[in-house]
Amino acid sequence: MRARLLGLTAAAFLVLSAPAAAQTACDPMQTQPQFRGQVPQLQEVVPNPGGENGEVTTDQAYAYMDAVDRASERVITGALEKTSVQGRELRWAIVGHGDRLDRGSLDDIEDAAQALRNPKTPPSQAAAIARKYPAILWVASNVHGGEESGTDASLRVLYELADRDDCAARQILDNALVVLLPIQNPDGRELNTRQNFYGFDMNRDWFARTQPETDGKIEFLRRYPPVMFIDAHEMGSEGYF
Repeated sequence: MRARLLGLTAAAFLVLSAPAAAQTACDPMQTQPQFRGQVPQLQEVVPNPGGENGEVTTDQAYAYMDAVDRASERVITGALEKTSVQGRELRWAIVGHGDRLDRGSLDDIEDAAQALRNPKTPPSQAAAIARKYPAILWVASNVHGGEESGTDASLRVLYELADRDDCAARQILDNALVVLLPIQNPDGRELNTRQNFYGFDMNRDWFARTQPETDGKIEFLRRYPPVMFIDAHEMGSEGYF
């Protein structure tokens, strides 16, 4: 399932932007991964996950994100402006080429994204902006606290985009910024409940924004509006992810 997330990310971008020849030459699902060996894997940072069923805890997931940030010039991490009800951070990672991750470049990308959202932007100007600036892709997980696997999948996507050097990974990095929000509901994850600490199903809160976790996420989405948003859930069947 974690390979599927990276494959979906690559496939969606290839379909949206790459010429047919490139899609044939670099299949996002079949390309053999090639790693640089510069970024630690999850088990090197978290050898003994402390969750009830063996999944990483919120603190362990964040420790791994910090380790990848330290190891890779392709990654920066931070936290949403709002915390969870119980005061836990909601950590994010942005992955892209290093020269796009300094504050000035990110400000330019934010401005470009807002111009593309503005219906008053002339079509010719919008086309020029789209050619110059990277697309924004999102992978968000674990909005339901008891659906833990999306977090582990997101952390694997973080590792692979930070360390891979094959054509499928390069295709994403050359043309996109990937925003990862591995844990949307840290309190629910720790409590192993679908809802957040207030007993609210935050998957029903996108419009009203009554919960701090939702409010913080949507403000960050407004800054980095994506052309693709993966919201990773689970279901109780064989194809649950």
